[in-house]
Amino acid sequence: MGLYIKRTFLLLLLLQIGMQTRADFYYFLQHNEKSAYRINSNSRNLEKFQKEGKWGIVKAVKFDSLTFFSLPKNIIISQIPSLDSSKVYFIANCTNQFYLFDLKTMVFKRMDKTFYRGDNCHAYHFFRKGVLHSVGGYGFWRTNNHIIYFDEKSKEWEAYSSNGTPPFGIYGGFVAYIPEKDELISFMNYTHDVNINNGAFFRDKSIYVYSFKKGIWTKSGMVYSKEFLEIFNKTAILLHFTNYFTGKYFIIPAIPFSGFNQYYAINARTLELFFYKDVTNRLSKFQIEPYGGPRNVVLGNHNLLLNIRPNQSEKDVFEDFQLENMDDLFVNAKSVGFIHYEIWYQSDSFTWFLCFLIISLIVGGVFKKGKSLFLKRFKYVNELKFSSNLVNKSTIFLLKRLVETYETGGIDVDETNSILGLSTLAHDAQRYKRSAFVKEANVKLALLTNCHDTIQRQDSELDRRQKRYMINSMAIKSIKEFIKS
Repeated sequence: MGLYIKRTFLLLLLLQIGMQTRADFYYFLQHNEKSAYRINSNSRNLEKFQKEGKWGIVKAVKFDSLTFFSLPKNIIISQIPSLDSSKVYFIANCTNQFYLFDLKTMVFKRMDKTFYRGDNCHAYHFFRKGVLHSVGGYGFWRTNNHIIYFDEKSKEWEAYSSNGTPPFGIYGGFVAYIPEKDELISFMNYTHDVNINNGAFFRDKSIYVYSFKKGIWTKSGMVYSKEFLEIFNKTAILLHFTNYFTGKYFIIPAIPFSGFNQYYAINARTLELFFYKDVTNRLSKFQIEPYGGPRNVVLGNHNLLLNIRPNQSEKDVFEDFQLENMDDLFVNAKSVGFIHYEIWYQSDSFTWFLCFLIISLIVGGVFKKGKSLFLKRFKYVNELKFSSNLVNKSTIFLLKRLVETYETGGIDVDETNSILGLSTLAHDAQRYKRSAFVKEANVKLALLTNCHDTIQRQDSELDRRQKRYMINSMAIKSIKEFIKS
């Protein structure tokens, strides 16, 4: 009898330890109400976040024993975005265990019969025509590119078969389902296999599209935007890099600058890149993914993103919240181009055309009778004399401004564009015309200063990402004399 009591006590103790290692709360954000809720697995109650910073009990939640004990230990269980006002869907990371919470019946139950998988950590989950799908992920020392869906009849996950050119892996990048096209778009993913290239992680810059109607993957282009690629070039490899997808935009934080929070957004349908700078510090404490402790909670449901964080008052600790409509942030945001547009003078076709043109000129010059075509049309610099007629008014205005700001480090790109009358042009056109103008001016000014780079483009001392224009120290004396004359 004593042995039976001991074994019973030991069993109850082990069950209690198992219950304590599970997550205490399962959070979700109701899109229609714009309210945060959580399921307290210890008290088995549904709790709602109050404006006073407290959690209030709403109703009791019904668990069956199989569902409760199937909840994985030490695994993140997160909400799958949905506009359904009566049902909330949860997924257990790395397992594809699928749970449904019915707000009408208050029943929390497991939907699948899946065994632990482990190869789809940080996969992308979405609903297509009412059916839950999962794409990509990482596990067993490699990335995968699988598209699977939950079969309601068998309660199992099934895979799609596909053709075409799929990405080698869909993990740590950008992936979204576009319902009106019935397509997936994915780009900037990591590819990794421990048996390939010594297990190195490779960032794939290709853009892939999957058509559910045709069952075909296509490679639709490449990411060329330098401003977008710099986000990844200036940071270390983030194996669990995440962005927030609102249903319209991919939201990613930019590198902090000047004490302001900055964000980029990519329109998933057009691939246009937008930039938002929080000059009012509205988002100074805002996060798109949680960090800084378990009490910092980030909940997202389509365009809404909610932060719940501890806040220290004079008497006690209460919880503060901040709800943002992420789509609204970028209504008047600055467009910085399209990530898949290649600058024409950097394209392969332009390179081939330029090579063909150079070869044609060389061949034409060789067969030209008499003097070479090049010698007829061009003179050496040392055979010419400088004249003020060689430079136009814009060059003179620019030189005057550069002389005025010589001691303070020159002028920035925006002021240069303004002086040259380029402010209304697109970003790429500004850069191309500005560069051509400076090169032409330097060729003419070399006759005066004996410097091939009288106007220099240098990194800012405050921020190496910013460029400034200034006068070469070897040419400043000659330029000052020319301006005075």
